Amino acid sequence: MIAIASLFVVALAAPPSDAGAVPDPRRAASPDSAASQAVAVDLDELERILRESPLGKGLAPVAGGLTDDAVAERAVAASPSLQIKQEAIERAAARVDQAIVSFLPTIGVKASYSRLSKAAINFGGGASVTAVNGPSEGVAPITVGDCPGGQGQCALDPQGVPLVVTPPFKIQIPLNSYSLSANLSVPISDYILSLAPARKGTLAAREAAVFARDAERVKVQTDARLAYFNWLRGVASLVVIEDSLQRTQSRLVDVENLFTAGSATRSDVLRVDALVSSQQAAIADARAFRKIAERNLAVMMNEPTRAYDVGEDVLAPPRDLGELPALDDLIAEAQANRLEVRSLERAVDGMQQNIRATRAQYYPRLDAFADALYANPNQRFFPLAPVWRASWSVGVQLSYTINQSLRTKAQVRELKTDKRELVLQAEQMRRAIALEVAQAYHDRERALAAIELSTRGLASSTEAYRVASENYKLGAATTNEIIAAEGEQVQAALRAVNSRIDLHVATTRLLYATGRLNPK
Repeated sequence: MIAIASLFVVALAAPPSDAGAVPDPRRAASPDSAASQAVAVDLDELERILRESPLGKGLAPVAGGLTDDAVAERAVAASPSLQIKQEAIERAAARVDQAIVSFLPTIGVKASYSRLSKAAINFGGGASVTAVNGPSEGVAPITVGDCPGGQGQCALDPQGVPLVVTPPFKIQIPLNSYSLSANLSVPISDYILSLAPARKGTLAAREAAVFARDAERVKVQTDARLAYFNWLRGVASLVVIEDSLQRTQSRLVDVENLFTAGSATRSDVLRVDALVSSQQAAIADARAFRKIAERNLAVMMNEPTRAYDVGEDVLAPPRDLGELPALDDLIAEAQANRLEVRSLERAVDGMQQNIRATRAQYYPRLDAFADALYANPNQRFFPLAPVWRASWSVGVQLSYTINQSLRTKAQVRELKTDKRELVLQAEQMRRAIALEVAQAYHDRERALAAIELSTRGLASSTEAYRVASENYKLGAATTNEIIAAEGEQVQAALRAVNSRIDLHVATTRLLYATGRLNPK
């Protein structure tokens, strides 16, 4: 917003068109010569002067006003991006459950009914004759004699035993088939080779999602605080420009009176009037900027757009960071603490576990199984009969699919590529963090140095404007001098408040960059 002040002092770039009244050096130094010298007061006195100035009063916190902590809290509660990260945690937790369930023994039950086409097992037609004793030499193989019991005649073998006649043999197949079955499969090889890495991989992915969620929360809070300080810049700029407009309007009345008295030219009146117009235009710009900043805050907090009151003492120093270590130590601290890096590191660990679990598919698969069957008819019993019977079986099975090794090799290669990509992303993040910490560190050092200088500059420019105004009323200063003094005071006021806001911003950025805002 310092650029807005340039609208007021654009006339300073050109040489004065009208010298106006010729200043008298003796008269210029006469009014309060001590005040015209450099203002020598301590920093506490300068701070008091700043707070008692129109700028300090315009930025004074109001009870119930908006603070950066309130903005951060509301932004977190309403952030869609944070909710997206939370859903990612739920997804990762579901994958942990899926991984555990996939290694449980497989239990299945089945009930079925089948109607079969007609069929029968037929071992041939006619009858068969069976003799107990075979023929012997000199004896007829078959004779006819009395049947046992003396009733009728029978065919007898050589020993006189009746021959047995067997009718045709035929098995009927039941046409209705019912079955109830249960089976159990235990993946023994998966327990040995895949269970541990698969579980560790999914847990690492869930931890990575938690770190990413927490990192997003810190980022949302930081962005909300920075948006709040940006809004404060708009508030401060509007206060400075409106105060400047009041002074310029007073000077316009003075120059019009001087013009009426013949002590000022028409050009002097027009130049001050032009400055009033430019300030009014700058006020319109500052109000537009403030409204945009207020809407930005409202969107972040998911609230209706409204005018906010200042609740933060922007002139007070930000939270004390204590004795900061050297920049290199801060960078190392940030790279170790930042949740984004920790999330990527856990993702790398999870990817390595996934590679181990996938490599288990190179080996043959060993499964134990058990089956139970209750069927009508049961195929385990012969001949088939339409009755309910139970049977069971248990065993182990060793299987290997040749094509599976080719697919596993391609899957492992893909996972290794994903792992290398995550490692590079982590390194890229570390380098970006180093630059982020360095920038925030130097911005804070610059803001600390600028606060005292800008405060002294504001005190000096305020006193210079007062002296110039008194001299102008006495005819010892020109219109150019009063315009220049006004522009210097506006810029000094903006520098004074912006240096303090810059310190708040730099401190917030440094806390974020070093990972000191991480949730406990």
